[in-house]
Amino acid sequence: MRRKAIPAVMALTVAFGGGLTTLPSFVNVKASAATVNQALSKEEVVKSFLNSKVDGLARSGSTWEQFKIVSEEADSKTNTYHVRTVEQYKGIPIYGSGQAVALDANNNVYASFGNVTQKLARTIIPTEAAISKEDAEATAKESIESQIGNVTNYDGVDTELTIYPHNGKYYLAYLVKASTSVPAPGYFHYFVDATNGEIINNFDAIDNLADPAKLTVAVGRGLDVFGKMQTFPVGKDTSTGTSYLYGGSIAGGTTTAPNIVPLATFDAHRMGETPFILLSALLGFTGFEIGTNSSTNFFYDPAAVSAQMNSDKVNKYYQTVHKRNSLDNKGMTLISTVHIGAKWNNAAWNGKQMLYGDGDGIVLGSLAGGLDVTGHEMTHGVISNTANLTYEGESGAINESLADIFGALAEMNAAGATSPSDWEMGEDIYTPTKDGDGGLRSLSNPKSKSLSSIYGLKDNKYPDNYADRYLGTEDKGGVHINSSINNKAAYLIAEGGTHNGITVTKLQRTVAEKIYYRALTMYLTPSSGFKEMREAAIQAARDLYPDSKTTGLPSTQTKAVMDAYDAVGVK
Repeated sequence: MRRKAIPAVMALTVAFGGGLTTLPSFVNVKASAATVNQALSKEEVVKSFLNSKVDGLARSGSTWEQFKIVSEEADSKTNTYHVRTVEQYKGIPIYGSGQAVALDANNNVYASFGNVTQKLARTIIPTEAAISKEDAEATAKESIESQIGNVTNYDGVDTELTIYPHNGKYYLAYLVKASTSVPAPGYFHYFVDATNGEIINNFDAIDNLADPAKLTVAVGRGLDVFGKMQTFPVGKDTSTGTSYLYGGSIAGGTTTAPNIVPLATFDAHRMGETPFILLSALLGFTGFEIGTNSSTNFFYDPAAVSAQMNSDKVNKYYQTVHKRNSLDNKGMTLISTVHIGAKWNNAAWNGKQMLYGDGDGIVLGSLAGGLDVTGHEMTHGVISNTANLTYEGESGAINESLADIFGALAEMNAAGATSPSDWEMGEDIYTPTKDGDGGLRSLSNPKSKSLSSIYGLKDNKYPDNYADRYLGTEDKGGVHINSSINNKAAYLIAEGGTHNGITVTKLQRTVAEKIYYRALTMYLTPSSGFKEMREAAIQAARDLYPDSKTTGLPSTQTKAVMDAYDAVGVK
């Protein structure tokens, strides 16, 4: 069954029964109020707590299961336990739902993040699909190719059945996620009605800005996009003498798993014209491998050299500072493709890999040259494997902000502790013919960067206060524009300062990065906005730097986080 693909068609469904409501997305539970039966398992404690937040009708039936645990993690540093759940309707996950529940050493819930849906049990939603998964994928692909042209090979297509809340209704839908590199980069999300095959909604969620078994670990050399000699990990085929940009990023000084994360960099200059025999069946896309027969493993493509080197540096940042084993924390291959498009002024994470344009040489140079740009794109990969923040509206702005924050932190980490702070984003590749004109965005001073007048913002500048945020529909609801609000808060936490009359104590970036990483991986959920970001950062700070046991007052670190968000108007 293949139906005509149209941009966004509302199909028949059943409205929410009596109107859907949700509980506050953050609940700080006092220890005395969170006492539970210590004989219960952690799973039972979490589900009991969440079920207590649901209306009585939903809990009246013993067979009703609204919450499904998707991940659990023990934190030995704070002696706490963290559980993530999603909501489901008769076993089918609800798109965009998610809760993060934290337990203390006594098995008590002390914090909960994420909306809890009410009246779900009394809502009638279809659960039987009338079309197949393949039908939904065909519909999505037809629509995608009507927009960008013929796609010879998709980097990846993932499809799942979901309950999709949209415009006050619930739909049984297939969510089709399709990643493309050529003829245009994209990370397309299509919601196809599973009862009739019509497209309910779609958006592009791309986050802008040799057989491996035969390869041995080697060190490659080459000039990066700035003409500097660099070294980086490569793979050498000893049978042919050819080396490829396929190596292992090693942190911690050892060569044993899980310290080695595979790296692979490819050239998309002619991608789509000739199929490429993949280095690994796991890579799942087409392109051209980059090799050299040089006896010294010298590579002559500056963009490829930069991409391989920067992926290595960002991976080492996550490994050494946050003990993270690649983007998924399971050692996934870090794939980069350079020379995307003709003078493409962008970089992106398309759900599978990092993509880098060459820039037009005027506004931007080769984007693979920006270490913070690489950090930004790789962080989108970390986000998609943790909080999975929805890429639109406030949650999309938090997504973009965290990518900026960790992109800047990774660059400063690589520069060394004694190097000056650098809170500009993309300054190394921005306007390559001009010196000293900053970057694309500034975390320290967002208002130093201008925006188009079409957005109607105050002074046509990036906002640094929540009251001045962009409320329109452009930029997916301001995901890049409004990211500057949270960026400013992060800068204040790391560097201190006075903003809007509020003085924030400097904590150093090594403290800030721990707080934000914990907030991202432990507390944020897909629907988290600015207020949830504030509470997640405060809770993360409290975990790492507990309140005074004698006075009950927050630590210096927690107080600084509170002050920083007060300073940007997020309360």
